[in-house]
Amino acid sequence: MKRLLALLLFSLPLVTAAEDYQSSLLVQTGTLRESDLVVRTVTDLENNKICLSFYVRTTGTSPAMSCYDTRGGYRTDVSQTGHFKKGKLVVRKIKDSLNNVSCLVAYVSEPGTAPAIDCYNSSPSAKDDIQRTGHLREGDLEIERVVDAESTKTCLIAFVSVGGANPSLTCYESSGNKKGGLSQSDYMHEGDLLVRKIRDDANQKECLMSYVSTEGTTPYIYCFDKPVTASGTGGIKTTKSPSVSLPLNPPAWRPQP
Repeated sequence: MKRLLALLLFSLPLVTAAEDYQSSLLVQTGTLRESDLVVRTVTDLENNKICLSFYVRTTGTSPAMSCYDTRGGYRTDVSQTGHFKKGKLVVRKIKDSLNNVSCLVAYVSEPGTAPAIDCYNSSPSAKDDIQRTGHLREGDLEIERVVDAESTKTCLIAFVSVGGANPSLTCYESSGNKKGGLSQSDYMHEGDLLVRKIRDDANQKECLMSYVSTEGTTPYIYCFDKPVTASGTGGIKTTKSPSVSLPLNPPAWRPQP
């Protein structure tokens, strides 16, 4: 009896160790560090998805993530292809060249902040950097316009110059017109809320940007096509020729007496 009890006690750790085995179909397949920005590649093997997770190495930060379908396996090649810094604001372009996906990332290196991202399809190109093509400051709101020529995208980045503020960004198709700047066409201030209407004349867009001027705020951006006036596009008026009714069988010409 004692021998049997000893045998059971000896085999018990072996059974427990077997129960500890676990498998996972969600794995990290890559990582990229650019200064204080960390990008981790997370692969969902079960659903054929690749996700890029972005976060800033500061206390109290929050991550941002975007996912896309794999293209021919689970390989990735993630790198930075362009960036600039303006004051506290940092903007980077991160590209997965094997899956033809680019992400624009905007952030500030302050505690409690989170990056803003917008990811979109791209194409293989030698010119995959980004260019600043416009800047506007209205009150405590800073706006940067960035063009990704490779992907024919224009992105607006809004940032409130108060402590611990998060930037916001939105991207849309570029029109190809290089002329036209950023301007404020209207604004509203009610209580703590500010709403500014910003015009991007180069791309025929209008954007409403709302925010509050307090620490930790994040502006919200909503863009739409600039409406066409009743007088026609570009403020050019068009006139319609009057209609003239002609008879089906006009009379023969006769000389005047």
